[in-house]
Amino acid sequence: MAATVELMSEKGYKAVTIKEIAAAASVSEMTVFRTFGSKKAILEAILQNYMFSTPIEQIIRQNITYELEADLLMISKLYHDVLKRDKKIYLISVMERKTMPEIHRGVHNNAVRFLSIVTEYLKTMQVKGKVVQGDPEIQAMTVMKFNYGKFIASTMLEGIVPVVGEDHIEESISILARGLKT
Repeated sequence: MAATVELMSEKGYKAVTIKEIAAAASVSEMTVFRTFGSKKAILEAILQNYMFSTPIEQIIRQNITYELEADLLMISKLYHDVLKRDKKIYLISVMERKTMPEIHRGVHNNAVRFLSIVTEYLKTMQVKGKVVQGDPEIQAMTVMKFNYGKFIASTMLEGIVPVVGEDHIEESISILARGLKT
């Protein structure tokens, strides 16, 4: 599966053959066919194994302090860790988003999970009087769009724009938190 991820993230799903996958994995084509049956089945197995292994909700619940900036920073860093871990799978989904939309949607299930968690968190923070009143889903979407946009920009510009110093996530989250505080 690792060989498939590497090849498909570079070339795309359609451009990679079972023969290339077998060669990269140092196994026979027959072994690949017997194990998975098809190239699409390999990709589906990759999604099952890589995308849903982090117990996101549990990690967040254990680390929530109900201090807005600290919590948003913790959630954002966790989100970026998940995105970085799955970056090559994300690239495959982007390349194949029109031809295999179900895979593209599947890759984004973690984003939906994070959005739900942040929305519930902001609802609770509104009840506690720690964030401004408003639509918590729109507030959460703003936080998540920032994080997702940051990941997309760094991924798509990798190797094109030089990385300068830190990624400034702390300062960016501080700005978002100031806008949400009562």
